[in-house]
Amino acid sequence: MTSDSRDSEHVTDHDLERYHLGMIVEETELAALEEHLLACSACAERAQATADYIDAMRRAIVEGDHDL
Repeated sequence: MTSDSRDSEHVTDHDLERYHLGMIVEETELAALEEHLLACSACAERAQATADYIDAMRRAIVEGDHDL
């Protein structure tokens, strides 16, 4: 996503992953991303899918249900 959340660009997959992992800590970037997610249903849906995926990976690691 660009620094101006009012433009037509969407949040990148990388930024959605960083957001769900709590890796976006700079207040300006976090506010712009969250504002975009509130206004853009497509990105909000992708954010939920990203959260579901990351949570499933965490569960698999904790439960030992993986081949490393």
